[in-house]
Amino acid sequence: MNTYYALIVPIILTALLSGCGGNSKPQSAGQVVPPAASSSQIPAEKEASLTYYLPTEDGLHILPATVKVKAADRTAKTAIEEMLRADRKSKYPLVPAGTRLKSVHVEDGTCTVNFTKELNQLQGETGQSLFIAMTVDTLTEFPNIKRVEFRVEGQLVKFQIDMREQFLRDEAFIKQTKK
Repeated sequence: MNTYYALIVPIILTALLSGCGGNSKPQSAGQVVPPAASSSQIPAEKEASLTYYLPTEDGLHILPATVKVKAADRTAKTAIEEMLRADRKSKYPLVPAGTRLKSVHVEDGTCTVNFTKELNQLQGETGQSLFIAMTVDTLTEFPNIKRVEFRVEGQLVKFQIDMREQFLRDEAFIKQTKK
């Protein structure tokens, strides 16, 4: 009988001290017990929607496009990279071949977006206006971005349009679809 008590008493004490019962889990001092696995995913692995804008085939408007990305990839940088990638695959690409995103910097509501030198090859005021509209509207989808500044290799973009200003969201180029 003494052997029985010697075995059962430590088990009962451990159960009582660790809060056995209900849904609580045993914990020892200094031990961190991770939350129980559930049907939800780790936040970085969850999907998020990312909206960017592309020119219409007639080259007069822009249209929103949405892609699913990992929540951790829902950034301004990823949005511009997706915009450039989708433009390259379009029937009539607007952005000059070889144009890449160098950097995106956001501070106090202003996003400075820096492209490679190929962007300066974009000709025509209409094409340049479309590029500005699709970039600004893509970036201002993010609540922390209100204004956009453009750079090429860190310098002012050489467009026919005055590129010294900061651009605000302007939905005038977005083609309205009938409901």
